[in-house]
Amino acid sequence: MNLSTIRFPRPLEAEGSAEKIRQALETRKTRLWPEGKIEVPVLNISEALTGAIKRARLQRRVRFGFDDIFDKLAAEKKGIDELLQRTKSQQKDRISRLLLFSNDCAERLCRHIEQALVEHHLRILGCQLDVDSIKLGQLITGRSAGIKVILVEHKDAVSDVLRAFVGNKE
Repeated sequence: MNLSTIRFPRPLEAEGSAEKIRQALETRKTRLWPEGKIEVPVLNISEALTGAIKRARLQRRVRFGFDDIFDKLAAEKKGIDELLQRTKSQQKDRISRLLLFSNDCAERLCRHIEQALVEHHLRILGCQLDVDSIKLGQLITGRSAGIKVILVEHKDAVSDVLRAFVGNKE
């Protein structure tokens, strides 16, 4: 995953914060699993970041659960591929989704996450959060429910989450 070439949602590019976000995402990265081929940014959990994810959830722009997320991504890809085929155009490479996951994923889940990130690399950015699934569930839902992976689904919500992450780096 080459962060220097990622195109972020237009609001972030227009306001000039995209480069700051790129730099912040480059500061700490990790491999998803020992034999993994890609590295992903690691995001420090903060009140601002948690708040941005909660706001996105209230706007129904957050999806939970491995199966639901990957089914949704596959359906979207199918639709995009059909549209591109009909219009004879090419998919634009702009991030419109954030795949966020806890730091305690099993290797099998990490392999599936890596596969999804590779398959959907033109529109999805994956980041590991520096909390375990129990803490992530508590932060987002207020209950002691383990959440290992979430998808932030709209460019405005993605922009808000990325702004919140960078806002804490200052």
